Amino acid sequence: MSTKAPFFDKKLIVSAIIVVFASALVVVVIKNAESIHLPYIVAVLAAIVLGFIEPRKGWFLALLQCILILTGYFLFTESPENTAQQELENFSLYGSLILTFVASFLGGFIKRALNTQ
Repeated sequence: MSTKAPFFDKKLIVSAIIVVFASALVVVVIKNAESIHLPYIVAVLAAIVLGFIEPRKGWFLALLQCILILTGYFLFTESPENTAQQELENFSLYGSLILTFVASFLGGFIKRALNTQ
């Protein structure tokens, strides 16, 4: 009879701390970007790393990153007065959230594929 490892282990907690910094970075990039490309790249790279670090629990880290990005954006930043800038930030924000889940899955898939060889 094998014992099941707890969900919240030391590795997941360390990964969650990484998520806090990655989420802050994504928010800063969203606020300062002049196009949607840079926020998307940063969000995707951060999520791939998370999925690679935690291939089985990456969904939890992706969810945590999305919550932290939304919280950081709406609580700690000011809304731009320029309508075009607001639309750019919204598109970057919500697109980054979607890409976070996709890229986290991709990172976990890559890690599992490398482990089978």
